[in-house]
Amino acid sequence: MLEFQQRFIEKLIKTWKVTECMTLLNTLFNSFKEQQVVSFATVEGKQPRVRPMSLIYFDQRFFMITGARGGKKAKKLIQIRKTPRYEYYLTLKGEKVDGFIRGMGDALEVSDFHTRKKIYDEIAWASNYFDSVDNPDYVLLELKHDGFSYRKPDEVEIHYITLDELR
Repeated sequence: MLEFQQRFIEKLIKTWKVTECMTLLNTLFNSFKEQQVVSFATVEGKQPRVRPMSLIYFDQRFFMITGARGGKKAKKLIQIRKTPRYEYYLTLKGEKVDGFIRGMGDALEVSDFHTRKKIYDEIAWASNYFDSVDNPDYVLLELKHDGFSYRKPDEVEIHYITLDELR
């Protein structure tokens, strides 16, 4: 279970809003597919930098594969190493009004070979960019969330869920 989900559940038990909050959390996490393109923002100095990236939701964890253009010296990786904070935006299509998920937290490079191989083998397009899991330019990031904002499609209410609020 994700650290975020675990902390959220602990808070629910304390506030007695278990059913309402679990429904919200389940709806939010059920909105993710195994892969989706998000607008992913990093920080360079005081300037946000946004680019489209594939967000991978696998085994209740969030990943991104990168390094194909620039390898370990790609600008976004330099930005993440200096300031690991990220935010992404995922549009959820609605009939009248689109919804969204904004996720935020820290992006960390994954060095564990087992995890790197599991994701490489699971994500078919990875081999189009990297000849093997051992390719030095194959960089796997894990996104450690500490917050979300969420608006269900065709609704107006925005829900904010952050670990800071859960402490």
